[in-house]
Amino acid sequence: MGQFQPKHFITKNGESFLLRTALPEDAEKVLRFNKAIISEAPYLLTTETEFKVSYDQEKQFLKHIVDDNGKLAIIAEYQEEIIGFLDFHNGHKKRILHQGAFGMSVANEYRNQGVGKALLTVLLDWAKDNPLIEKVYLEVFADNTNAICIYENFGFVEEGRKLKAIKIDNETYYDLILMGYFTN
Repeated sequence: MGQFQPKHFITKNGESFLLRTALPEDAEKVLRFNKAIISEAPYLLTTETEFKVSYDQEKQFLKHIVDDNGKLAIIAEYQEEIIGFLDFHNGHKKRILHQGAFGMSVANEYRNQGVGKALLTVLLDWAKDNPLIEKVYLEVFADNTNAICIYENFGFVEEGRKLKAIKIDNETYYDLILMGYFTN
């Protein structure tokens, strides 16, 4: 099952926050968080106009993750409000079940406070304890140097680059860097 024991962390400002498994009953809060993040975060693929997830779809998505040994969704909460979210999905075919990718977002006012590091710590601890998972990987905007630095500090290594993978408009492109971390 895609679950872990809740853990408390402290922000750089000294505030305690909780990391716990995202459950189907969190669907409304997760949707609200995602809508807010999409409107403010420059490094997400989904735009506001593209985000059309219903409550029922989100609830089913979270249920699917909780029920699957190779998937995990983590909520970071401060005073019962979501301040961060991470979801990890392993491969859906036999030959790629051993690896998976994740996406992570942190509310603007909690960035650079240790929330992303806490989310990543819990993910990697879970992955190391999961006999199914041997590799965790991600794609990150090449100019998102803060995120790249965090990933490198955790032991992720650059595995490649997708040139002009992101198109903002007819003149603006961004490369994506592929990074991987082996759990053993």
